[in-house]
Amino acid sequence: MALHCTEFISHFQKNKNLVRQINMRKFSQFLGYYARVLPAASLSFLRFPLCPLLALACAVQEPDNKPLAQVDTELITERDYRSFVAGLPEWTKSAAEGSDQVRDYLQSLVDRALILHTAREQQVEQSAGVQKNMEVALRLKVGQAMEQRYIRPAVSVGESALRREFAAQGWERQLKIAHIFARTQARAEAALAALQAGRAFAAVAHEFSQNRTTAAHGGEKPYYYSRINAIPAVRDSLFSLPKGAISAILPVPKGYEIFNILDERTASYEQMRPQILKAVMRERLQARRRAYIDSLAEQFQWQVVSESMDRLTRILHSGAQEGDKKVFYLSEADAATALYTYQGGAISLGEAVNRSQFIRQGRYVEDSLKVASYLERDVKVPQLLLLQGRALGIDQEPAIADWLARKKEEILIREMRRRATANQKPVTEQEMHAHYDAHPQSYQTSSMVEVVEIQVEEEAQARELLSQIRADRQRAASLISLLAEIKKNGREVSALQTLNDELAVYGWLKQRLSDPLGAAKVAEEIANAAEPTDLAETYIARQLAAFYSVRHGSREAAGLYQLYWHDTSHFGPLVKASMEAEIGVLIGPLEHHGLYSIAKIVGRAESGRQPFAEVQKRIEHTLRRNRENEFFGHWLQTLRADAADEVVFFDDNIEALGQDAP
Repeated sequence: MALHCTEFISHFQKNKNLVRQINMRKFSQFLGYYARVLPAASLSFLRFPLCPLLALACAVQEPDNKPLAQVDTELITERDYRSFVAGLPEWTKSAAEGSDQVRDYLQSLVDRALILHTAREQQVEQSAGVQKNMEVALRLKVGQAMEQRYIRPAVSVGESALRREFAAQGWERQLKIAHIFARTQARAEAALAALQAGRAFAAVAHEFSQNRTTAAHGGEKPYYYSRINAIPAVRDSLFSLPKGAISAILPVPKGYEIFNILDERTASYEQMRPQILKAVMRERLQARRRAYIDSLAEQFQWQVVSESMDRLTRILHSGAQEGDKKVFYLSEADAATALYTYQGGAISLGEAVNRSQFIRQGRYVEDSLKVASYLERDVKVPQLLLLQGRALGIDQEPAIADWLARKKEEILIREMRRRATANQKPVTEQEMHAHYDAHPQSYQTSSMVEVVEIQVEEEAQARELLSQIRADRQRAASLISLLAEIKKNGREVSALQTLNDELAVYGWLKQRLSDPLGAAKVAEEIANAAEPTDLAETYIARQLAAFYSVRHGSREAAGLYQLYWHDTSHFGPLVKASMEAEIGVLIGPLEHHGLYSIAKIVGRAESGRQPFAEVQKRIEHTLRRNRENEFFGHWLQTLRADAADEVVFFDDNIEALGQDAP
């Protein structure tokens, strides 16, 4: 029941030193959610001396908004509590029940209020770091609003335009490609020279490509690619090549690539329509954005200081190369130099570098065109949208202002945590080794199972395909015999070309054998197979997957997947069933999101311990975060003790709410 005013004063005196012990693990989990969940207004609507405050506290006993706690002059109400709890993800929920659960959550809200109160007392919001983060938040929010109101609504695509695009740009063409990726131009040139000398593309990819995944397969990528899958830097060049051709060296965002067109096929307009729509919308949106930004640049008299841009280019080029990054130095004079000017202001070279993460980190800054694109994206566009947003008063709109107020509280909490943990000692290698040895299960490689999956729309069709796999295996005596002979006697895989066309799998195998790289893969599969009968069944399943499976990309991969536990969200119960099944068996049908999967278990790799060198950085991060949590916990305990006189809990209201708690 609600306290009377005199009872409240007595309660306050008796319990002024009462501050419950917080569940520190829960507080660490909740920390990232506070500012988003709890309305800013509920923390600051009472700013009165004690006696008037007490009278007002007694007057706000609304049935659904009773006060649960008070921190200094701020009330935390039932409405605040319910809003907070409703916004928490399931994994952070308290294990307590009834009023204990209420107190668990409520203590977190009290601690949050204490942190914000301390931050404001210390005028933390005036610090350069907080101000900078608030400026970033303002540009982000106003920019999003401008995009939604003035850019996106102006873009639309009709059906006739999509069909014209399909016909004009060759969208029906899909390519199977292999590539050689090199981080440096010199390595790419060496690879191209080897190709020009007559070496096979697969062999050169094995030797030179720095994409380890595809290099192991002769550079071959697993799927057929349409225009939308190709990055803009290589799209036109790649799709101008005929089947069998090898490209020149093409610059890409992280280095250089050489492509080989292995195969091509044709797709219908209906198949490609979603991709065409996405691509055309993206292109028109970019064009609209460019036009709008150009108009704002003229409106606000945006100018680039060319001398400063040249200076930045020289500084970036002179930086020391460390891996794929450059370490460069900006003097105070360089940093203060104006890089951009506009009506009523300027952006210094140092500020521009700070706003662009890629430039700040020295990533790919040797390319002047990339640097220009980073500056356009990270500096010019957000600043012009902010200027126009302010001119239109968007930054003062209640919804934007409310979001910024909540964002400020989030930033203040993070800054207070940073300050509380700033003086911790570095993690030593000895500590990392000790942690590695003490937690062997934390640094295991993931269990993996390799399967051939066929996903279809009807359960009956899935069962029919299971029956067909078993029936075709019984009819595949010729294939099984040849596979055994090739494995045992070393006969050439080309012997498989002598198979008749009695079974569809024979035609599928012959298509693979027609390509030298495909033939090499078949030879490898036969050499590694434990049983020819099992391999024949795998081939039958893969041929059916290539023809029937509706999973995106499955037909190109002929249904072959390597599944890990983290794939459960995508593959559903297939992952668990595959992990538990024996090698060689057929499983299914298994339903996931209205589709049905069957699978052949091909192989597996059990988990093992990762080498220390591979996980050292992760261990260091873990230990540093643990130490930060410990520092923050001690700091928070001190804060609670110092603020004990400012905190009171309304026990009757807490107990009443606890009776309704789940």
